[in-house]
Amino acid sequence: MILAPRTPQPLVNAGRALLVAGAALIALAAQAQDRPAPLDVLNLDVSSTSEVVPDLAVVQLAVIREGTDSGALTQEVEQVMAHALAETKSVPGVQGSSGGFSTAPSFDSHGTRIGWQLRATLVLRSRDFGALGKLAGKLSAGSDGLQVAGSGFEISPELRLSEESELVERAIAQFKARAAQASKALGYGGYTIREISVGQAQQGGGPRPMIMARSADKFSGHSTAALPIEADHITLQLDVHGSVQMRR
Repeated sequence: MILAPRTPQPLVNAGRALLVAGAALIALAAQAQDRPAPLDVLNLDVSSTSEVVPDLAVVQLAVIREGTDSGALTQEVEQVMAHALAETKSVPGVQGSSGGFSTAPSFDSHGTRIGWQLRATLVLRSRDFGALGKLAGKLSAGSDGLQVAGSGFEISPELRLSEESELVERAIAQFKARAAQASKALGYGGYTIREISVGQAQQGGGPRPMIMARSADKFSGHSTAALPIEADHITLQLDVHGSVQMRR
């Protein structure tokens, strides 16, 4: 007589445990589906806003070179960027960094490639608007051919954190006030918070304030006219979502 090999007892017990656990999960899922939706629940969305004067100004300067020798163009662009970064380091309170480097082919009207166009960007940031404006004006008026390619304002992490703390307190207070008002209007005596989600402060709608540059002729020749920089307000908005259980 041939005897079939016996399955080890620990494996049998483990298999039974898995079956029992699976059956329990199925039962819980079925109960959850049959459970009625909670009653007397009020969903709420509130927003808190703050007008903030940004404390960081940002100016982007670009250098563009065109020609047939991409190697020579690259070397020239790198020299311009190195000179501009060295000039930036000599100005206290202004930070400079590379904003990117790109190479693209140039074509004539017949679609034939005739050369290359190289572009590099220098990004300047500073809390000292006056120093940044003078440096941007000086660099854009120099013989290296740097041009103001973009500008704007940012909120530093420190200022954002400070404003966000106030927005959180204000938004939660508004959430509680609206919950109490709505519960009372609906004939309830009070409420308890079921869940609440607090977002992060984001810039509100509307255009981002930009630095208004003077016309190009103001930066021509050897003029070192400063780029005028004056910050406008930015709206920060923080959203709070949640639900409350109203009580009779």
